[in-house]
Amino acid sequence: MSDDTEKCCKELDKQCSLFGKLLDKVAGRRLLCPVYHQWEPLVYHSLSHVLRHIDARGFDSLLSDYIAFLHQPRNKECLGFYLQFTEICINTILYWLFGQKVSPALVQTLLEGTISYLGDRDNHLALIWRTFTPVYSPDPLRGVSPLHYVAQSRQPGILKILLQYGILEREHRPLTTILIILFSPAPGARGDDHEHTEKVQKAKLCLSLCTRVMFRIHVTKIKAQVNVKRKPLISNWLDYIPVGRYQHPCELLHLCRMCIRSCLLTKCQLPRGISSLPLPKSLQNYLNLER
Repeated sequence: MSDDTEKCCKELDKQCSLFGKLLDKVAGRRLLCPVYHQWEPLVYHSLSHVLRHIDARGFDSLLSDYIAFLHQPRNKECLGFYLQFTEICINTILYWLFGQKVSPALVQTLLEGTISYLGDRDNHLALIWRTFTPVYSPDPLRGVSPLHYVAQSRQPGILKILLQYGILEREHRPLTTILIILFSPAPGARGDDHEHTEKVQKAKLCLSLCTRVMFRIHVTKIKAQVNVKRKPLISNWLDYIPVGRYQHPCELLHLCRMCIRSCLLTKCQLPRGISSLPLPKSLQNYLNLER
């Protein structure tokens, strides 16, 4: 083992044993094949074995392990190796969480465990902002964000959790998520009628959820996509966007929801801070996007 790699391994604390042991294995493989995609499968298969049967409690422990691992001091001489290793870990975790397991409980655990980092997109622990590759690939740096993947696969249950934590409200271009729900991927063969109907219903739910956290929706941009012969999955999509989001003045009740959520968001108190507000349960549910 080279001196710089050995220093990296010795710096790890027992608290992060899972990732520490995995890094130790990868370091040995790295000596044989310096090109990282040659040893990426080792990380992928090792973490996949854990993630395949993990529950919310186990994932919380894994997440704590990973946070502790990243907080360990790093030797500058092997910083590149660390970054390659952590990118592969992130890619694998997010792939299993959103592309394989599709578990609302695990997604909620991820958001709750990293809530203090969500305000900083550049922080390596703000995992929800990182991209991942939906299909296993030797390049983990090319992929989609969890929000856009959930929109593309039209998973209303998972999308609702992301929105409750203010993920769409933190987006610079929230309309992009709606465009993905309506147009991506491009509709192919219609296939089974039941399957198509179910997909459309899920898209409608996703679209409705997005309108609950947006002040204005530029429908002209959506129409522009239709004008260039892009076919939306929801043929009557405009019926599912409240007129107060694009034509009439926005409803006062919705404006109040957005303002309160914005205040909680800046303090990293979404959604858990809602329950502490002196409001009736019905209004708390409204703030938490239940309706």
